[in-house]
Amino acid sequence: MPADVEEGEMKNAAKEPISQEYLNALVDRELTADELEQAYSRSEEDAVFKTRACETRTLKEMVKSAYAELPPAASITQYKGVTQWWPQAIAAVLVLAMGLGGGWMARGELDKPAQVERLAGLPAGYQAVSLASKVNPGKVLLHLDSNEPARLEAVLDLAERLLKAGKADARVEVVVNSYGLNLLRQDVSPYRERIERLAEQHANLTFVACGQTLARLRQEGVHVALVPEAKVAATSAISEILGRMREGWVYVKV
Repeated sequence: MPADVEEGEMKNAAKEPISQEYLNALVDRELTADELEQAYSRSEEDAVFKTRACETRTLKEMVKSAYAELPPAASITQYKGVTQWWPQAIAAVLVLAMGLGGGWMARGELDKPAQVERLAGLPAGYQAVSLASKVNPGKVLLHLDSNEPARLEAVLDLAERLLKAGKADARVEVVVNSYGLNLLRQDVSPYRERIERLAEQHANLTFVACGQTLARLRQEGVHVALVPEAKVAATSAISEILGRMREGWVYVKV
């Protein structure tokens, strides 16, 4: 195909309406190689497209995190508190879907989510989100649910960067669940000394481990010892995140 024809087709594709089905296919990597190339080119020229793709990816990851908190299948029928957990999970999915999926679908007490356009110290590539009507940009919650080495290091780099760029009363909370728990496990984490040093340098930095993930691992017979600097969320990471966001904290997925 001639280069000028191919370039013209790509420009026409960039003008096409953005459907949610297309964004889902992009995030799930279900597009063909040519379609992916067109999508990447469009993201460089179309800010709206890039933002919506980022929102779709964030929503999918947070919904995945909510379902990652499910107790083991064998214990669901035996766990008396499961009826207490399910409303939290459903509420988390619905609230996050409304808040991150293109705007609120409810009215009345729920208004449009506050926009967080600029956050001191937040590098390009990260999306800051809030579900509160009044946002405190000095309070940032970093969410990690992966044990990928690059992400383990990135969440600490980001926490340190935000604290240095913020005001004296700034606060940063790192919440981990699922595989992200490895960051705070004494026998697994490669960053025990750095976590200790950061906690000593920044009294306004906290680390929170998901209580639901801990309970699930212990039910499976896995002994988990956390670093001394870690606190445990009373219920789940998702409940901790929603609680903070209702208080006006800014959410960033790492």
